[in-house]
Amino acid sequence: MDGVQLGPFTIPWVRLGVALALLALVLVAELLARRVDPRFSPWATGAVLVGLLGARLGFVLENFSVFARDPLSVLYVWQGGFTPAWGILAGGGYTLMVLPKHLWRYALMAVLAAGLVAGVFLTRGRGAEAVGLPEVQLTSLGGTPVSLEAFRGKPVVLNLWATWCPPCRRELPMMVRLAQENPEVRFAFVSQGEGPLVVKNFLEERGLSPEWVLLDPETRLAQALGVQGLPTTFFFDREGRLVARHLGELSEALLLGYLRALR
Repeated sequence: MDGVQLGPFTIPWVRLGVALALLALVLVAELLARRVDPRFSPWATGAVLVGLLGARLGFVLENFSVFARDPLSVLYVWQGGFTPAWGILAGGGYTLMVLPKHLWRYALMAVLAAGLVAGVFLTRGRGAEAVGLPEVQLTSLGGTPVSLEAFRGKPVVLNLWATWCPPCRRELPMMVRLAQENPEVRFAFVSQGEGPLVVKNFLEERGLSPEWVLLDPETRLAQALGVQGLPTTFFFDREGRLVARHLGELSEALLLGYLRALR
């Protein structure tokens, strides 16, 4: 499973685990503030904020060339893009500056509690994943049957999307452009639960012409892969083995990171 279903929304396990881990840190710090030293209360809030800012800044710096083309995308935090190591360094440095040395061991208790919660949830989120390209028959926009098995031999990016899905609509132009810039990787955009006319009209309106647009009107691929929400993107190596999967909208920087992992 990629996440927790809440009505029409799906929260990825990674984000839920991080949120609950930070909440655990704050709660333990509040307990320490009442029993040990009141400075733990403002410390926890500051450490969380500084850590998140550090993790985001680190990711931006690591992908500076991408963000330099569109500086406003630095603010698109809903797309993800945080480097944990940078966040830990920033939060740790903040802790060393604001807490006296004799309180560091108590702060470590709060950090360990957060790490324990994160470990439990992130481990729980690792469900049984497909080990290869599913044997599901799809069709092209022209009605030709297409088997995903035929895609072996190149790394494959399999994007499950729909024209009614706002994050799908936002990420699709960027993904089509990167597909054209990376011909050594095969991108397949599989429309879920829609007919050819709807998809054709949408692509024509947006001026998009991906090489591989496939139709899955009965959502068999989503069922085979255990998809909980759209968009969901899968990354397979040349042998058709699953390398990674991502629930939710992809930023260009994140997608480039996944592509590097495929090579």
